[in-house]
Amino acid sequence: MDTIVLKVGDFLDVARARGHTTYEQLSAATGLGVATLHRLRNGGPAGPAAIAKICQTYGVAFEDVFAFGTATPAQSPARRTRRQTRRPARDVKAAAA
Repeated sequence: MDTIVLKVGDFLDVARARGHTTYEQLSAATGLGVATLHRLRNGGPAGPAAIAKICQTYGVAFEDVFAFGTATPAQSPARRTRRQTRRPARDVKAAAA
């Protein structure tokens, strides 16, 4: 399913031109949370509020920093936690005496 995603390279070029190089600086400038910025930079879908804040803050058009594409899954098999990949416990038989 197509969704709206951030064109990360183009966005970072625009942000760096304003001296915004850290997540904290981007967050302060746009009013978006650091977690939202992480999600967007990692291929997550962009919502209308995030799109508006980024375009307004940096004075760019939608197509300058966003594109229609496929969002990255929230959790790919390679990113599963240890608990999710743990093998089921085995029943241990008592040793014969």
